[in-house]
Amino acid sequence: MSLVAQVSQRSYRILFVTGAYPSSEHPHSGTFIKSQAQSLISAGHSVDLLCPNPRWPMPARYLWASWLVFWKTLRGHYDIVHAHFGLWCLAARCQWTTPVVASFLGDDLLGEPLASGGWSKRAQLVVWVSRLLCHLVDAVIVKSEGMKQAARFSAAFVIPNGVDFSLFYPISRQMARATLGWHPDRLYVLFGNRPSLVGKRFSLAQEAVHCLQQRGVAVELVVAAGLPQEQVLLYLNAANALILSSLKEGSPNVVKEAMACNVPVVATDVGDVSQVIGQTQGCAVCASTPDALADGLQLALAHTEPTTGRAAIAHLENSQIVPRILAVYAYAGRRKFRRLSLLKSRHVQNSGEQTVTW
Repeated sequence: MSLVAQVSQRSYRILFVTGAYPSSEHPHSGTFIKSQAQSLISAGHSVDLLCPNPRWPMPARYLWASWLVFWKTLRGHYDIVHAHFGLWCLAARCQWTTPVVASFLGDDLLGEPLASGGWSKRAQLVVWVSRLLCHLVDAVIVKSEGMKQAARFSAAFVIPNGVDFSLFYPISRQMARATLGWHPDRLYVLFGNRPSLVGKRFSLAQEAVHCLQQRGVAVELVVAAGLPQEQVLLYLNAANALILSSLKEGSPNVVKEAMACNVPVVATDVGDVSQVIGQTQGCAVCASTPDALADGLQLALAHTEPTTGRAAIAHLENSQIVPRILAVYAYAGRRKFRRLSLLKSRHVQNSGEQTVTW
């Protein structure tokens, strides 16, 4: 579905509902959601955050979020409830007064694999709930065409997460390495996910780097996980290349962040990676084998100049994404209005029929 051609200049009052948001304890959690909220605020809109305490048990967090959404919207404070991730979208739908926009992030539609293979019952439940919610909310946002297919919902809008160019930008590799205490002349490949996440396939990244080492390339694999964005910026700029070895992705943020820093990216063909990387020299989309990834890394390490990644993803900078999100808000508002008008007309018609019959 294409977005509306023109976006209203109105100022929206938005309620963000999410289970992930950066904090002092978890600085890496939901950074892209915070970035989106800040970009909307910069565009003149108001955003309130509803993110229950992550220390609470998960059922309590969902129940509390559902109650707060109901109470806050009942008082008529918001124009849009924008929820992020499947089960938080369910909490946002626990009211019918305010339009709901559901943003699905990846695992909620694609599933999360187990180390033993297959999919957990919880993952299957989340996917089922997410697909059902597509038909119950007023607008759906997914991050890639693959997610749209997984949703089985043709009316979904494909809008990848944007990148904050003020947070991710090229800096001197020597300066970044000096700050981190890395060797100035060694070759470093960065893995930008938690190794414990099965779907990220850290072992495949290790095997690819091992293949390079067997070829006589002195390269080291470094992990950047759980870091604040200021640290991620340094790790990206200090590395010779980023490796993404995932089994499935929606629209991986770390790839766009590396591109914004003009750092080479070598990745498996997941999500929208091939579209994001495009024909950028120094970057490669590879088959999911150690040898293929090693080949891509070898070419990336030979690319000693900065890439043109930042220019290639200028269309994904936050300020370029905001109008597309606002267009979805406008669509959700119109759809909500049409539904209410239809219900009202049916009620009036039924009331008239009952009067005549009586």
